[in-house]
Amino acid sequence: MLRSLFASLSLLAVVCAQSPVVSTFTGGLVISNPGPAAATMYFDVNVVDPAGIMVTQFDCNINTTSGTTGTLGVWITGLGGTHVGATTTASLWTQVGTATRTHTGGRTSFLLQTPFYLAPGTRGMALHHVGMNPVYTNPATPVPPLPTTYSTAEVTLNMTVARSRTSTVLDPFGGTAAGNSPRHANIAMFYVSGSVAVDFSGTPTRGASPLTVQFTSNAASGNPGGIIAYSWDFDGDSVPDSNAVHPQWTYVACGNYTVSLTIFDSVGATTASKTNYVRTDIIVPSFTNTIIGPNVVQFTDTSSPTPATWAWDLDGDSIVDSNAQHPLFVYPNACGEVNVTLTTTLACQPTVTLTKRIAVASTIETSFAGGLVTTTTATGGVNFIDVAVANPLGITVCAMHVNSNVPNLSPLTINVWQKEGTYVGALTDPTLWRLVGTSTVTSRGPNARTFVPFTSPIHLAAGAHGLGIEHVGASPMYTNSGVPLTFSNADVAITAGLTQSSPIFAATSTTFSPRIWNGAIHYATSSSTGAAGYGYIGAGCPGSLGIPTNVTTSQPVLGGAANITIDRLPFGIGVMILGMVRFPVPVDLVIIGMPGCPLRVSPDVTATIVGAPTTASMVFPVPNVPALIGVQVYTQALGLDLGLNPFGFSISDAAVMLVGQ
Repeated sequence: MLRSLFASLSLLAVVCAQSPVVSTFTGGLVISNPGPAAATMYFDVNVVDPAGIMVTQFDCNINTTSGTTGTLGVWITGLGGTHVGATTTASLWTQVGTATRTHTGGRTSFLLQTPFYLAPGTRGMALHHVGMNPVYTNPATPVPPLPTTYSTAEVTLNMTVARSRTSTVLDPFGGTAAGNSPRHANIAMFYVSGSVAVDFSGTPTRGASPLTVQFTSNAASGNPGGIIAYSWDFDGDSVPDSNAVHPQWTYVACGNYTVSLTIFDSVGATTASKTNYVRTDIIVPSFTNTIIGPNVVQFTDTSSPTPATWAWDLDGDSIVDSNAQHPLFVYPNACGEVNVTLTTTLACQPTVTLTKRIAVASTIETSFAGGLVTTTTATGGVNFIDVAVANPLGITVCAMHVNSNVPNLSPLTINVWQKEGTYVGALTDPTLWRLVGTSTVTSRGPNARTFVPFTSPIHLAAGAHGLGIEHVGASPMYTNSGVPLTFSNADVAITAGLTQSSPIFAATSTTFSPRIWNGAIHYATSSSTGAAGYGYIGAGCPGSLGIPTNVTTSQPVLGGAANITIDRLPFGIGVMILGMVRFPVPVDLVIIGMPGCPLRVSPDVTATIVGAPTTASMVFPVPNVPALIGVQVYTQALGLDLGLNPFGFSISDAAVMLVGQ
């Protein structure tokens, strides 16, 4: 049949390139956050091409959780109709297209299962979003305001009174909400001129040979009789291999294959070709890295398909360090940043290389798919996250990767603020927060990973902590996912979060919620590296100079000493409390005349400390005994503050001291 069609049909046309008509993607508005179960956006379409157009795809701006599956339904009124006055009258509409896909938010492409034809003239169009939150723009907001229409030579999108409204999952025109107008849908509509469109997709298009690919035709003809026949050429040899609508084909050898689909209708033949569309034995290189000892990193190849050879440059010096699949490497720096390059080969394909910047530490990462800022002129801002530490000995944070709008090669200061428990409800009370880390580095610029090491590591004890990662110099960058997201491993979980504009902790500062911090925390643990640490675990009560602080200027390592310093002591005199137990519920010291002052640690050992003028210190020596690694000692201090209360003392913040090597 196919050969007779080839002989009888003299017209052979190559499919035209698709042209989009684009409204705008300067969005930011949604009906609600999180979004409704379904929403419909309305506008009018005027086709001026005398041959009409075949619509093949829509790109939509989506504000929805990463990994969400969404369905787009396309509906039109009759020729000469309009959406105006018809937004809740289902009988006036006909569904002409649908597409479902899993996406990550932002501009998302929906390839229609079957293209549809629009004859010349005007009609209303409705885009029904199910399982996703469409983004739109108030045309009066941008400067200058948006136009009322968006046009190409073939078609015009008329959004003069375009509308967005909450609908229902089963009915694009259901629900009672009137919605807002004018609101411009953030879309691009792809089409080809004329009454025929040919496209196709295959899955998978990469993999080890033999590779079986399922092909799907995305073709349509508006000519009388529609599509008569299909002809597929899977290997670029101009010989038909299948006449099925949605065929399957197995590629048995290594290579790159051009795929073509030709459809036949009453007018002739139309072909779509994709060069090197299927590539077998092409490697997608990837790897993970895990710290397994002091400065020792285990690399694990996760490339797909599995390579035949590996060449690793593990220290960024352009020299191959290992040809193993899963190498170990010992680094001189316990928490440095390094370029790691993996070069792989397989079968007939050329080498493929991946370079990643890693930190020599354990890592938990949120997302770097950012791009959002508070304002382009911001001088700072803060990402808030909640951190739940599951490791009973805590984690010691040596560095972070951040995404900042500070220009490339400009100075960036990162301040890390910590509070006990969640950040929620605590954004405007600076007394609840402690500055636990600060570092000034050179920014790598927007949408890049800037490495931020901390000279004094930040120890986070087991339990819940709110963290504020403050950027000084420009806005932090973040992702709008529609809902808070949680990222976790065996040691720690991060729930993100929101962003606050500068000044930090001010009631007048704008907050954006939910927003996902673009960052990574690099840390060590007692079990992996014998990490030491000293970290804040809870607030004390204020004295005449404020709540006394409790910090150390040196880490509690074997053979060394922790220099514990208590500040804000009016007379420079205090009583250090050392305990082996952290009280899950603090003891109110009202029983000794200190109402409202929480004792958070067991008073196993006490010692008087004397300093001047408002500070006192205690040196805590650590014997060089390996059995002490992982021992935790909890600290708090009473501060002499006559007249403050009947007992005459305040009490400092509490901290945990973790002995390491």
